[in-house]
Amino acid sequence: MALNKINVGKNLSTFPGHRIMLFTVLSLFIFLMFVMSGCTKSQLADGDGDTELDELIWYYPQNKANADLQLVNAEVNRLIADKIHTSVKLQPVDFASYEQKLNTLVAASDTMDIVWTSSWLFPWDTNARKGVFQPLDELLARYGQKLQASMSSRFWNDGKLDGKQLAVPNYQIAAMRPSLVIQKRFVDKYKLDLSAIRKIDDIEPFLKQVKEGEPGIVPFGTTRGFFTNHIYGIDWRVSVYQRDSTNRVLPDVTPEMRQNFAMVNAWYDKGYINQDAATLKNAADVYNKGNTAVWFDFTGKPGSEAEFKAGDGGFDVVLVPLAKPSFTGAVSSMNAISRTSKHPDKAMQLLELVNTDKQLYNTLVYGIEGKHYTRSGGNYVKLISDSGYFTNTDWVFGNIRNEYLPEGAPADKIEQTVRINEEAEVSPYYDFVFQTEDLKAELANVKAVNDEYYAALATGTVDPVKYLPVYEERLNKAGSERIRAEKQRQLDDWLKTKGKK
Repeated sequence: MALNKINVGKNLSTFPGHRIMLFTVLSLFIFLMFVMSGCTKSQLADGDGDTELDELIWYYPQNKANADLQLVNAEVNRLIADKIHTSVKLQPVDFASYEQKLNTLVAASDTMDIVWTSSWLFPWDTNARKGVFQPLDELLARYGQKLQASMSSRFWNDGKLDGKQLAVPNYQIAAMRPSLVIQKRFVDKYKLDLSAIRKIDDIEPFLKQVKEGEPGIVPFGTTRGFFTNHIYGIDWRVSVYQRDSTNRVLPDVTPEMRQNFAMVNAWYDKGYINQDAATLKNAADVYNKGNTAVWFDFTGKPGSEAEFKAGDGGFDVVLVPLAKPSFTGAVSSMNAISRTSKHPDKAMQLLELVNTDKQLYNTLVYGIEGKHYTRSGGNYVKLISDSGYFTNTDWVFGNIRNEYLPEGAPADKIEQTVRINEEAEVSPYYDFVFQTEDLKAELANVKAVNDEYYAALATGTVDPVKYLPVYEERLNKAGSERIRAEKQRQLDDWLKTKGKK
């Protein structure tokens, strides 16, 4: 190289003005090098052949650590590299730690690109108001047109705040259909007539049979209770009796709740309910050993039979709905783009791909074909046990309409899901938002009381005759009545603006 530079210098010196020309050539060379070094990785990857790609960071919850996560991550990156010229670092966090972990990252302003959020874990509305997420409207218009067209406004509206789109819903079951889940081997053995179960206490004779005939089996498993307004004719969105023309907001403790607490206490005393029900935090802990005959599922989504089978030791289950489905919206599972993202354009492109590319979506859900699962005919897959990758959470990643079906799922799982989503009854209070800024102290106090008493009462662990009056008195002192009255006032004002009162 030194010889070439000398020769170039000698050749240039034979021309008039060689010094100027030499300066010009060198200046141009330096300028070009400067421009090239200033290019971003994504610009180079988009067309200049550089193999170093931007890396996105995606946080989402998972049930357990997977030994083959890096193998799956590498396969995901192989699938997306040529399509959107980027890579992604998958960052699953166990459900129990997810909210604390994300709160820590947000407080430290750590770089994140895609963040899973919901109404029940790392709450999306609270974080959206804090500015944790970026507005997506322009990004969707530019990079997510196929994604935007994949769902109706009924879903997209749930990811909006103050008119701005701040989250991408994961298309899945968007309706609540509270159900009992029953192991099929016991249904068959005791010839249980499923059609005769119309309300939750109809299952009690079956629990008695299991208790007497199945040593080592828990007849009814629960964690922190299973009371839900929906199966007692109370609107799920606002605690008002369905079709009550007065729209009266009910107190925290209703006659239906009293009835439920008395029933579960009797079940607990008879040994039907697991003894650690009040202290278990993860619902899966109730059935994941396969030794529970019956448990309660708040959602009752189509295809959950296969998920429960995979999580309860491989035993088949049947689902018994206890109420008609109610539309609960898409806020139970969404993905947002963090305000700290350095590549929001790439993040949106990845979200579109995850929601529209069948191979990519199923890789995230099931892993690598041949290593973690095999195709078992039609649209079904067979999971390879102890393969090193298992999620059982298709609803975390994206649109379940793209998924292969696990063995045991009904062949029409997707069609059932779509039908229930479209036919589910929409609460008349669906758009009502309770403003709680002036009630922070009362809400915190009520939460403290619930943390102390509710689980024990709702699982039957303590006698409601003795402890329910204490619970109600403590709630009242904490400010529950003030909260109810303020909700009533806001609801009445909201109904007037809607012309409903």
